[in-house]
Amino acid sequence: MSIPDRLRIKPVDENVVARMLELLTAIEQELEAGYDAEFLLQEWYQHANREYSLDYFRSYWKSTSEESFVLAALNPPSIYDEELLFSEACAVIDAFTSAELPEHETYYYLEWLEIQFPESNISDLIFWPDEWFGDASLFRDPGGAFRPESELTSEQMVGYAMARCGRSLPGTPDNLVLPHPLPPTG
Repeated sequence: MSIPDRLRIKPVDENVVARMLELLTAIEQELEAGYDAEFLLQEWYQHANREYSLDYFRSYWKSTSEESFVLAALNPPSIYDEELLFSEACAVIDAFTSAELPEHETYYYLEWLEIQFPESNISDLIFWPDEWFGDASLFRDPGGAFRPESELTSEQMVGYAMARCGRSLPGTPDNLVLPHPLPPTG
């Protein structure tokens, strides 16, 4: 299942991406030379949808490529979707678990999911369920290896996120089974 069209990030003009890559190089050079790069940052922020600290410009390359850094800056702001359907939230999680998203979209949709399910810490539920539940024995054998049969489905993850934050989505199956008790918060 892929992300529904209405939730997809719109493509960015290639000319804007190319200019942002040029700006990124120029900003890095200015910062490396000890300058503040203010005039370059002003142009950067005319296009970018998120602000980064100067330290982030100095260190992003330790975690991502230049192109992903630029594309993430151009991602639209994540907003709460009052019309979100259960199946749509599941499709977004399925996109993560099937690794079909480029890196910059992964950043966007993780932030988007956190906004859809506030206080649920859904990114931990997706990537570290044993930590989210506070009980590694639910997902790992005594030797610490992950047990594939213990994997949660996207439907179960959305169910747990809804239960944690108190949000109910249209289209939630009446027979949704959550195999583990909801862990205490805090």
